[in-house]
Amino acid sequence: MQFSLMANYWHEETTIAEIHQAYDDGKLTAKNLVLYYLNRIALWDQDGPYINAVSDINPDALPIAEALDKERAQNGRRGALHGIPILLKENIGTADKMPTPAGSIALENWRSREDAFLVKQLRDAGAIILGKTNMTELAHRIGTNMPENYSSRGGYVLCPYGTQFDVGGSSTGSAAAVAANFAPVSIGTDTSGSLLNPATRNSLVTVKPTIGLVSRTGIIPLSYAQDAAGPMTQTVADAAHLLGVIAGKDSQDAETKTQPLKIPNYVDTLRKDGAEGKRIGIFRDYQPNMSDQIDLTLYEETVLRLKDLGATLVDSVSIPAINRGDGDAVVSYESRHSLNNFFARADPFTGFYSFDEFLQSYEDHSHLHKYGYDRLRVRTSVENSLSNASYLVQKLRDEGLDDPQSLDNVLQDQALDAVLFPSSSSYDVAARAGLPSITVPAGYKENGRPFGITLTGNAFSEETLFQIAFAYEQATMLRKKPDITQQP
Repeated sequence: MQFSLMANYWHEETTIAEIHQAYDDGKLTAKNLVLYYLNRIALWDQDGPYINAVSDINPDALPIAEALDKERAQNGRRGALHGIPILLKENIGTADKMPTPAGSIALENWRSREDAFLVKQLRDAGAIILGKTNMTELAHRIGTNMPENYSSRGGYVLCPYGTQFDVGGSSTGSAAAVAANFAPVSIGTDTSGSLLNPATRNSLVTVKPTIGLVSRTGIIPLSYAQDAAGPMTQTVADAAHLLGVIAGKDSQDAETKTQPLKIPNYVDTLRKDGAEGKRIGIFRDYQPNMSDQIDLTLYEETVLRLKDLGATLVDSVSIPAINRGDGDAVVSYESRHSLNNFFARADPFTGFYSFDEFLQSYEDHSHLHKYGYDRLRVRTSVENSLSNASYLVQKLRDEGLDDPQSLDNVLQDQALDAVLFPSSSSYDVAARAGLPSITVPAGYKENGRPFGITLTGNAFSEETLFQIAFAYEQATMLRKKPDITQQP
């Protein structure tokens, strides 16, 4: 099925700038664009190959789109995302008719009374919240054996590039939905690789921002130190558009007070010569458990291309902290504490006053959790205090204090603008340090599995990372859309 009013000029993959141009030319309305994506979701997400990326559709999406069409006609464009449909990971609160369950049956009926801070920013910029996306249940903090593409509420999400491939998590649906063109862009969240991992596996661009650039208020929490939210898009420019909207200071999130006085206009800084003169460290000691994602031939081609683009390469860079084996220590302490705060303050009441009551619901309904909940249960053995000596020592190490092995200190000591990693192999150490990363498509393995590269930089160096990534993207243009019509 195709909409005849769109068939003459429309193509499946389109950018924010192209959508705005179509609106300005009178060739497209926000209402028809929403209908177009709803049609694709019906045919390919909820039927056909059953990608199952989208968990909820906003029942008000069409009237919101119509209202934005009228507003554009009368007053012009409200903001950078006027009439742009966006999908949100389902741990992001919205004050509408959609739940915020974080993949859990236990929270499937919980609806926030307030928009998350970043959702308010999206709406203020004119975005249309089209729906929410499936995610790994509670960001993969439930069962050790639970697949990344599964939640008790939503079931399994499939990879648009091949149902035999791992789709990644925990921003599973946010990635698969954009890859399969169920929306032009989405928002995911990250505690330790939950943006970078699915982006590389779905041939997408994502930005895991510096902690403090984007507010976490209104997002179901896991870690005070590591939780982040960021864009998932098909192009670097769209990621720059989206990050520019959701970045900003929030009085309810103290981390945002660490932002620079002025956030750059990331879109305006994008240049095809953006890699020239940048000093980039090349990382080669990738983790063995990442081998299914990594293609060394494609990685070497990336290194050579960055050199051709005028970057100064430091080959190779050692970051001992990556293989230190203490990556989940801070999150282990903070997750129970942060969830206790969430349950105590959630409005309206979630049905649970504490983490322990939430866990008890899993005990009482164990038949609904076929992969178990041992990772959730182990949190009860972690002291519910952030004054614990082990926690404090690990937090100091993650911050790079008195730790020459840290990523932060390696970047500083070698005067690097960024470190290049194959796939998402930087996710753990970058998340612990709170540093920004950007992932860009870098080709496909022989079996068709997507391969991506990640650039990680200094705190609040997103502008520099965008410049390098844009130069590489424009010089290679390696991303290909998946053919979901051929999925079984």
